[in-house]
Amino acid sequence: MIIIGYYTTDSVYQDSYELLEKSLVRVGHRFDYKAIPPSDWKSVTDLKPRVVLEKLQQYQEPVLYLDADAFVHENLDKYFEDKSCDIAVNFLKKKSGEEELLSGTVYFDYNDKVLQLVQLWIKTGLDNPELNDQQSLQKAVSEYEGELSVFRLSSAFTYIFDWQYPDVETPIIEHMQASREIYCLRRMSSLKNKLKKMLGLKVSKEEMLTRRRKRVAELQGLLSGE
Repeated sequence: MIIIGYYTTDSVYQDSYELLEKSLVRVGHRFDYKAIPPSDWKSVTDLKPRVVLEKLQQYQEPVLYLDADAFVHENLDKYFEDKSCDIAVNFLKKKSGEEELLSGTVYFDYNDKVLQLVQLWIKTGLDNPELNDQQSLQKAVSEYEGELSVFRLSSAFTYIFDWQYPDVETPIIEHMQASREIYCLRRMSSLKNKLKKMLGLKVSKEEMLTRRRKRVAELQGLLSGE
């Protein structure tokens, strides 16, 4: 199994990838990440199934896709080397009772069925441009119902660093929400939030960004042995 993905070469995601890269080196993983030019969020995330297909065809072995703003706390081979499934993915249960597939961490076996699934994932995104990458993957997986072996990962593999998970004590793969560096700053610069700050009121997006930067600093300290 090789860990794969891609990142944009802007400062936010370049820095995020460098943190991920160091975490992968630290735990002894093979990995291959593709650098791409910055673009709008939808265009960038729509590339995900194409990168997965490219790496499956290139390496002809199972791949573990990770978003570039992830951090890997331990070697993952023991969790995936004996997996007898086509894909392994986590589903978030929403308040409505519906489930949402999370595409930040996805394991893909290497076989014809999985290659066909990823090709359907690409086609589903093209045919349904209103869907994001994980919605189109969920739709593609649903069309293979009964034919595809799907292993459900725990939240430890898709752990958002400042969420609370009653079933997880320690994250295995931590997702650092690099997009906050973009959308939180944009929201903070709005007139409404500038006024709130002038009045001494809390700006929620500022708190979210502060939490992220604090956690990134902690992980950098962990890597440097502090």
